[in-house]
Amino acid sequence: MGSDSVRKSLRIGTEFRPWKQLCVTLSLLVSTFVLMLSFIQQDTTLMTKSSLRRSLDKVQRIISQEDMEEARLDLPRKCFSLLEQLNHCQDSKRKIVFGCHRKWCGGWYGHCEEVNGIGDRTQRMLSMATDAIEKCLRIELDYPQSQNGIEYRFPQSLEYRDEWGLIAEFLRFRSYDVSDRGEGNVDLWGASERTTFLHFTPLEYKWHKYDPCLYHIIFKKSETFQTELDYYSNLFNLEKEMVIGIHFRTGDMTAFGVDNQDIRAQGTTLEKSYEKMLSCAVDQASKLQIRPDSNGKYHFFLATDNQKVKDMAKQDERFVIYMTSDVPSPYLKASGDRTAYHDLYLLSMTHGITVNVLPEMFHNPLAERVSTFSKLAWNIGFMNDEQLYECNIM
Repeated sequence: MGSDSVRKSLRIGTEFRPWKQLCVTLSLLVSTFVLMLSFIQQDTTLMTKSSLRRSLDKVQRIISQEDMEEARLDLPRKCFSLLEQLNHCQDSKRKIVFGCHRKWCGGWYGHCEEVNGIGDRTQRMLSMATDAIEKCLRIELDYPQSQNGIEYRFPQSLEYRDEWGLIAEFLRFRSYDVSDRGEGNVDLWGASERTTFLHFTPLEYKWHKYDPCLYHIIFKKSETFQTELDYYSNLFNLEKEMVIGIHFRTGDMTAFGVDNQDIRAQGTTLEKSYEKMLSCAVDQASKLQIRPDSNGKYHFFLATDNQKVKDMAKQDERFVIYMTSDVPSPYLKASGDRTAYHDLYLLSMTHGITVNVLPEMFHNPLAERVSTFSKLAWNIGFMNDEQLYECNIM
């Protein structure tokens, strides 16, 4: 990625050589302006914080009563207890920061961590947040988003702000480093008042189950994204019809040609794998006592990483198959998150999810047998065990 950035820079320098000096001068002026603003913002003295500053910090840590009331109107009642527990611990002096900086990936410069897909990074973060709440640590997330439609529910309390302020944002870096993905030992978290910084997916951390409420407490949908979901939900009639969700993940190698050995439809043709997935979905519908419509057709919502699969589904008249108009894009690019979030939420609104599991010949100790994306959709939809069907397409 770094070499690509160098090539881009050289190419642009050649094409716009007459303007090069002007661009450099303007860049220096902008940099100077940002630095001045940042230093004004920073507390540059070594003195302890003033009582006013401490009071402001305390107000920002605790979630406001107004925000709490607004959240209760949006969250299921069963989430209220965890919401109160989180708010109580946000006043703690011991703090943990979970970092992930995918927004700056693919650009010309900046700190980049590609970090895995939505399922991997979100489920692990929620598992760690669960441990942090049990230790009553203050939680902050350093997770620059890329207009994907998902926002913090309580940004004043949950959003990390680097001590370098605008300098860090302009130069795209952080004052801490979690690139080694270490310190997965929960016992060490909050051992002192020193802030603990962790990667979203520490290598030695063993993630576990979490309360799905935590996802909805930390994150919420933007108004624009909610409008998009409402459109698809009404179009697919998800609230009234018994629709089964299908998550057919063919893998990055098959879908996008990404050289990371992620091949989940290996050993058979894509057409045969598609047929097997539809057969599994019919089987799940039967087990959930969901019957075909008056025309003898089952209704499915299909989420996939492969446009060829979508093309096959469009020609399949045996079933009613709903799909978004999005073109699948690799999760390695932050810009692909919005389309994936469409699928995530829509899957969570179905009456069950059929997902293909990893083939036996897939050897990767870090890979999960069942897609973490499907498990995340299953979790945030508050589904039971019978509503997740594991399909072996090999």
